[in-house]
Amino acid sequence: MKGWVLICFLPVLALAQDAQVMPTSSTSFEHYVFLYSTTGLKVSTAPADALPSFVERLTSKRNDFRRDKDFVEYIFTKTHRRFLKNYIQYSSFSDLLNKGDYNCLTGTALYALLLDHFSIPYRIIETNYHIFLMAETSDGEVLLEATDPAHGFTDSKAEIEKRITTYRQNATQKDTRNKRYYYFSFDLYNVVNLDEVLGLLYYNHAVIAYNNHEWVSTIDYLEKASALYQSPRLEEFSRIVLLSIEASKLDASLKENCVKKIQSVRKRKMEMVANVSY
Repeated sequence: MKGWVLICFLPVLALAQDAQVMPTSSTSFEHYVFLYSTTGLKVSTAPADALPSFVERLTSKRNDFRRDKDFVEYIFTKTHRRFLKNYIQYSSFSDLLNKGDYNCLTGTALYALLLDHFSIPYRIIETNYHIFLMAETSDGEVLLEATDPAHGFTDSKAEIEKRITTYRQNATQKDTRNKRYYYFSFDLYNVVNLDEVLGLLYYNHAVIAYNNHEWVSTIDYLEKASALYQSPRLEEFSRIVLLSIEASKLDASLKENCVKKIQSVRKRKMEMVANVSY
């Protein structure tokens, strides 16, 4: 089975859509920055003062804003100018911090960490091929779209509803030249937390490895992703990986080992789902 699995981020289980991710402790910011930055095989360490000094500047400006909504807009604008410079579909969180290369998952991850740090309630919402943020302020709800620097901050209720409708259609822009894309059979609109975002970052690396026919790395990333996030996305992709490896021209012993590993990942996931259901 050949072809490309498309990611945006992306880019699962239907959670209540009005569920809200409440901020965690302030010490979690550095913890998650480290975890997100070390998901890829090729990791370059960001300058020690790059992100912390940026957060310090945001902190120094917070009292200048009477309305939380205005402060969120300030975070959105300044973060995009400082870190989100080049939209690169296949990029890592480390690439974002070091080179300004981002996609909708890594950009959304950074915004989520900043909102979390400043104790602003938010929801991270995942669809089949996209992910975005909803922030809850004392002045009303706002939508943050990491891939739209000009109009990514939206506080108009009508515009928010319009955008969400578009996101839920699960349409995707694609370059079909010399590529065949796989389209998921499920329909996602799911609220995820920071740990599950970490799982999605690993998942994206698994997709990149898969598209490069790096089977061992694909399975390793899937193992890490499945330990953090139980999702139909992972179930369907692991099935694709299994079929692809079985149809590959790998050395017989290596193929057998890869098949056993991916079957183990799928079995472990099924057992975890069964335990949760019980």
